[in-house]
Amino acid sequence: MPMESAAMSPINPVNGRYVDDQAAPDERTYATFQHLVGLLSLLDATVLGLIGAIVMWRIKARQSPFLDDHGREAVNFQLSLLLYLIVGSVIFGIITLGFGAMLWIGVIWIVRLIGGVLGAMAASRGEYFRYPVCIRFLKEPVAPAPGGDMAA
Repeated sequence: MPMESAAMSPINPVNGRYVDDQAAPDERTYATFQHLVGLLSLLDATVLGLIGAIVMWRIKARQSPFLDDHGREAVNFQLSLLLYLIVGSVIFGIITLGFGAMLWIGVIWIVRLIGGVLGAMAASRGEYFRYPVCIRFLKEPVAPAPGGDMAA
């Protein structure tokens, strides 16, 4: 969960997620695209979405905790899916002589599509979002570094 601050209302009563009331409309839009850029991997099933998510996150990570959180989550999701894709394809490919690998790629494709859209929708509402199948490779910063700069 993101660090609670005065900028967050307690909880969205509809879905129980934390909301950043002070996330500006342009921050919400950018955070939305941080999740949607991952859909580029639907074209090549590998790293386009990951590269896009990393670039977008690093560009704006220090601008606000909201953008840092969404960018970090989008990158973690793309890294997780890449790992699941590789490991699952090898395992299912060996077990089923290739057919299972093709099926597994389809499963990852669907998870990427649904997850990206759900993350984007939450970001557009100013909500913090966590993917349920995501490994947290990039941990949340504990506190801003001295001078107000966020630790990366």
